Amino acid sequence: MNKGPLDGIRIIDASSILMVPYCTRLLADMGAEIIKVETLNGDNTRYIGPSVNKGMAAVFLNINRNKKSICVDLKSPEGRLILYKLIKKSDVFVSNIRKAALKKIKLTHSDFEKLNPKIITANAVGFSSDGPYAGLPAFDDTIQAISGMAAYQAAYSNQPSYTSGATADKVTGIMLGMSILGALFKREKSRKGIELEVPMMETMVDFTLVEHLYGFNFVPPKAPPIYPRQSSPNRRPYKTKDGYVAVLPYSDEQWIRFFKLVGKENILNDDRFSSLKSRNENIDLLYHMLSEELKKQNTNYWLNALKESDIPAAKVNFAEDIFEDTHLKQTSFFAEMDHPTEGKLLYPKFPVKFYKNDNNETLHAPNLGENTKEVLIDLGYSDFEIETLVSKKIIKI
Repeated sequence: MNKGPLDGIRIIDASSILMVPYCTRLLADMGAEIIKVETLNGDNTRYIGPSVNKGMAAVFLNINRNKKSICVDLKSPEGRLILYKLIKKSDVFVSNIRKAALKKIKLTHSDFEKLNPKIITANAVGFSSDGPYAGLPAFDDTIQAISGMAAYQAAYSNQPSYTSGATADKVTGIMLGMSILGALFKREKSRKGIELEVPMMETMVDFTLVEHLYGFNFVPPKAPPIYPRQSSPNRRPYKTKDGYVAVLPYSDEQWIRFFKLVGKENILNDDRFSSLKSRNENIDLLYHMLSEELKKQNTNYWLNALKESDIPAAKVNFAEDIFEDTHLKQTSFFAEMDHPTEGKLLYPKFPVKFYKNDNNETLHAPNLGENTKEVLIDLGYSDFEIETLVSKKIIKI
């Protein structure tokens, strides 16, 4: 069986909740060996959502496939020794433990590089360690708020609001994964390890301002820091006679074809709508006109007519519709897997295809401490030593 592009890379994941586990799931899907180091109580996501067995809830199962779990008390000297032995045989240590806590229990890059000069240490933190917010606790909601993302949603709800998903966690997780890949590439040239820090706040400010930096890109500013088209209250899925549809004419040609379709092509002779710049300045009015036209026909009519006119459009898939989507079915995006303790499970596949090097191997999400004994034996521990650690409540197997 072909292996993924990260085959041979071992990553120690001492994290919990969503951000870092999502990052390491992506790396695992690309072939990296992920050893998830859990506390004696386990990752909190083990208890979020429906479950068959305690500690194996839905959220945990989805973001911890392709990983091994060891259960170790890292606050104990014996537990740290296990981790130190793993560090000697690993490529990356990643965590979302706050820096002060890592320093207290001696799990910093300076502790690790004495054991393995090639180790990469990746820390996901709420705020850069260079600023006054360093060390403060951070969660998805608070980061959406302080990064400005929540305020930009006010265009649609008349007050600051959060996105319906853990956007800050997932975006920062992707940034973390990309940074780890960059560090691995750098190490190939330098043969030396590196410590990196990925702060949630700065990541999300950068993410939010991709388009919204706008007029503040200039010094002094030429316009407010908000991209009008993205922030128009009329930018939304539009009501049809029997549902909703997303429609985005963008170029001159697409708008001409749309208004020709509805018999109002003269609208683009209006100076307010005759160019991309002028349409952007009058986007609320333009989107309102678009909305009024779409109410006149049903969804299938618009999807067919807009497709024929080569205008970007899509139906709105509600939550359960996604699992019946024709494209996702034909591409076999969702896969079923028999879990040894949880029964038949459904997973979204890793969306990237590495042609001629596709990794089809999938490990089930591990039970708490499922691989502790296996990993310790690989590190040279005897059965007697393992049983002693169990009896002292340093590990669980």
